[in-house]
Amino acid sequence: MKIHQLSVFLENQAGRLKLPCHALAEAGVDIRTLTLADTQQFGILRLIVDDWQKAKKALEDAGLIVNVAEVAAVEVPDRPGGLDSVLDVIDEAGTNVEYM
Repeated sequence: MKIHQLSVFLENQAGRLKLPCHALAEAGVDIRTLTLADTQQFGILRLIVDDWQKAKKALEDAGLIVNVAEVAAVEVPDRPGGLDSVLDVIDEAGTNVEYM
């Protein structure tokens, strides 16, 4: 299934994660999942939320730079080899996994 993912660019400074989380809390947006990748200077916070349009507005209103992308959501069986079986299907389709 395709869903919308928000990517938020953050300066790599102590406490910077608080701003987007607070903005979403104040807007009543539920974070379903997130990941944070960082370098020395900046980080990219990737979010899946219950209302991406409301979240995008709240984050932008808080002064953050937000990018929206459609991503594939796949349920992985919770057993040894579960991810391997999903990757078999993805590989057979000739699809590249950029990140997960």
